[in-house]
Amino acid sequence: MKDNTVPLKLIALLANGEFHSGEQLGETLGMSRAAINKHIQTLRDWGVDVFTVPGKGYSLPEPIQLLNAEQILGQLDGGSVTVLPVIDSTNQYLLDRIGELKSGDACVAEYQQAGRGRRGRKWFSPFGANLYLSMFWRLEQGPAAAIGL
Repeated sequence: MKDNTVPLKLIALLANGEFHSGEQLGETLGMSRAAINKHIQTLRDWGVDVFTVPGKGYSLPEPIQLLNAEQILGQLDGGSVTVLPVIDSTNQYLLDRIGELKSGDACVAEYQQAGRGRRGRKWFSPFGANLYLSMFWRLEQGPAAAIGL
Protein backbone atom coordinates (compact mmCIF):
# COMPACT_ATOMS: atom_id res chain seq x y z
CA MET A 1 0.00 0.00 0.00
CA LYS A 2 1.20 3.52 -0.81
CA ASP A 3 2.74 5.56 2.02
CA ASN A 4 0.21 8.27 2.90
CA THR A 5 2.25 9.93 5.67
CA VAL A 6 2.97 13.19 3.82
CA PRO A 7 -0.54 13.74 2.40
CA LEU A 8 -1.97 13.14 5.89
CA LYS A 9 0.46 15.66 7.45
CA LEU A 10 -0.42 18.09 4.68
CA ILE A 11 -4.17 17.82 5.23
CA ALA A 12 -3.64 18.27 8.98
CA LEU A 13 -1.85 21.56 8.22
CA LEU A 14 -4.60 22.68 5.82
CA ALA A 15 -7.45 21.58 8.12
CA ASN A 16 -7.78 25.06 9.67
CA GLY A 17 -9.13 26.42 6.35
CA GLU A 18 -6.53 29.21 6.12
CA PHE A 19 -4.12 29.80 3.23
CA HIS A 20 -0.65 28.27 3.48
CA SER A 21 2.09 29.05 0.97
CA GLY A 22 3.80 26.19 -0.82
CA GLU A 23 7.10 27.48 0.54
CA GLN A 24 5.81 27.46 4.14
CA LEU A 25 4.36 23.96 3.74
CA GLY A 26 7.62 22.78 2.16
CA GLU A 27 9.68 24.15 5.06
CA THR A 28 7.35 22.58 7.63
CA LEU A 29 7.43 19.18 5.92
CA GLY A 30 11.07 19.34 4.78
CA MET A 31 10.50 19.18 1.03
CA SER A 32 10.35 21.30 -2.12
CA ARG A 33 7.32 23.24 -3.35
CA ALA A 34 7.18 20.85 -6.31
CA ALA A 35 6.89 17.90 -3.91
CA ILE A 36 4.14 19.76 -2.01
CA ASN A 37 2.26 20.22 -5.30
CA LYS A 38 2.54 16.46 -5.97
CA HIS A 39 1.02 15.69 -2.57
CA ILE A 40 -1.71 18.30 -3.11
CA GLN A 41 -2.64 16.28 -6.21
CA THR A 42 -2.91 13.16 -4.03
CA LEU A 43 -5.37 15.03 -1.81
CA ARG A 44 -7.39 16.02 -4.89
CA ASP A 45 -7.37 12.37 -6.01
CA TRP A 46 -8.88 11.54 -2.59
CA GLY A 47 -11.75 13.94 -3.32
CA VAL A 48 -10.43 16.83 -1.21
CA ASP A 49 -11.23 20.25 -2.70
CA VAL A 50 -7.97 22.20 -2.40
CA PHE A 51 -7.93 25.83 -3.54
CA THR A 52 -4.76 27.12 -5.18
CA VAL A 53 -4.41 30.91 -5.31
CA PRO A 54 -1.22 32.38 -6.81
CA GLY A 55 0.57 34.54 -4.25
CA LYS A 56 -1.48 33.11 -1.35
CA GLY A 57 -0.97 29.35 -1.51
CA TYR A 58 -3.23 26.43 -0.73
CA SER A 59 -6.42 26.28 1.31
CA LEU A 60 -9.44 24.11 1.94
CA PRO A 61 -12.86 25.71 1.26
CA GLU A 62 -13.62 25.52 4.98
CA PRO A 63 -11.96 24.07 8.08
CA ILE A 64 -12.44 20.35 8.64
CA GLN A 65 -12.37 18.29 11.80
CA LEU A 66 -10.37 15.11 11.37
CA LEU A 67 -11.01 11.87 13.23
CA ASN A 68 -9.19 11.81 16.56
CA ALA A 69 -8.43 8.17 17.45
CA GLU A 70 -7.50 9.01 21.04
CA GLN A 71 -10.78 10.85 21.62
CA ILE A 72 -12.87 8.12 19.97
CA LEU A 73 -11.20 5.28 21.87
CA GLY A 74 -11.53 7.22 25.14
CA GLN A 75 -15.33 7.16 24.78
CA LEU A 76 -15.61 3.37 24.50
CA ASP A 77 -16.93 1.22 27.33
CA GLY A 78 -16.27 -2.03 25.51
CA GLY A 79 -15.57 -3.42 22.09
CA SER A 80 -12.78 -2.37 19.84
CA VAL A 81 -12.70 0.34 17.19
CA THR A 82 -9.81 0.66 14.77
CA VAL A 83 -9.46 4.26 13.56
CA LEU A 84 -7.52 4.66 10.31
CA PRO A 85 -7.20 7.80 8.20
CA VAL A 86 -6.85 5.93 4.87
CA ILE A 87 -7.77 2.33 4.07
CA ASP A 88 -8.70 0.28 1.02
CA SER A 89 -12.04 -0.79 2.55
CA THR A 90 -13.31 -0.87 6.14
CA ASN A 91 -15.32 -3.98 5.27
CA GLN A 92 -12.31 -5.78 3.80
CA TYR A 93 -10.24 -4.80 6.86
CA LEU A 94 -12.72 -6.64 9.09
CA LEU A 95 -13.06 -9.60 6.72
CA ASP A 96 -9.27 -10.05 6.78
CA ARG A 97 -9.42 -10.30 10.60
CA ILE A 98 -12.70 -12.19 11.02
CA GLY A 99 -11.18 -14.96 13.13
CA GLU A 100 -10.03 -12.55 15.85
CA LEU A 101 -13.09 -10.26 16.02
CA LYS A 102 -15.79 -10.04 18.68
CA SER A 103 -19.33 -8.75 18.11
CA GLY A 104 -19.27 -4.98 18.13
CA ASP A 105 -15.71 -4.57 16.84
CA ALA A 106 -15.55 -1.87 14.18
CA CYS A 107 -13.28 -0.06 11.76
CA VAL A 108 -13.73 3.63 10.93
CA ALA A 109 -11.84 5.68 8.33
CA GLU A 110 -11.56 9.17 6.83
CA TYR A 111 -11.14 7.79 3.30
CA GLN A 112 -11.62 4.45 1.53
CA GLN A 113 -9.60 3.87 -1.62
CA ALA A 114 -11.63 0.84 -2.69
CA GLY A 115 -14.90 1.10 -0.79
CA ARG A 116 -17.76 -1.16 -1.85
CA GLY A 117 -21.49 -0.72 -1.65
CA ARG A 118 -24.23 -3.32 -1.86
CA ARG A 119 -23.57 -6.18 -4.26
CA GLY A 120 -19.93 -5.13 -4.62
CA ARG A 121 -20.74 -1.85 -6.36
CA LYS A 122 -18.03 0.84 -6.29
CA TRP A 123 -18.48 3.31 -3.43
CA PHE A 124 -17.00 6.81 -3.80
CA SER A 125 -15.63 7.83 -0.40
CA PRO A 126 -14.04 11.32 -0.48
CA PHE A 127 -11.61 12.12 2.34
CA GLY A 128 -13.07 13.83 5.39
CA ALA A 129 -16.55 14.21 3.88
CA ASN A 130 -18.32 11.36 5.68
CA LEU A 131 -17.77 8.69 8.26
CA TYR A 132 -16.83 5.33 6.71
CA LEU A 133 -17.54 2.54 9.18
CA SER A 134 -17.95 -1.21 9.17
CA MET A 135 -18.99 -3.20 12.24
CA PHE A 136 -18.71 -6.93 12.88
CA TRP A 137 -21.62 -8.69 14.55
CA ARG A 138 -21.82 -12.46 15.03
CA LEU A 139 -25.39 -13.71 14.63
CA GLU A 140 -25.78 -16.77 16.84
CA GLN A 141 -28.97 -17.82 14.97
CA GLY A 142 -27.29 -17.42 11.58
CA PRO A 143 -28.03 -14.99 8.72
CA ALA A 144 -31.79 -15.53 9.01
CA ALA A 145 -31.71 -13.54 12.27
CA ALA A 146 -30.76 -10.42 10.28
CA ILE A 147 -33.78 -10.45 7.96
CA GLY A 148 -35.64 -7.82 9.99
CA LEU A 149 -32.68 -5.41 10.02
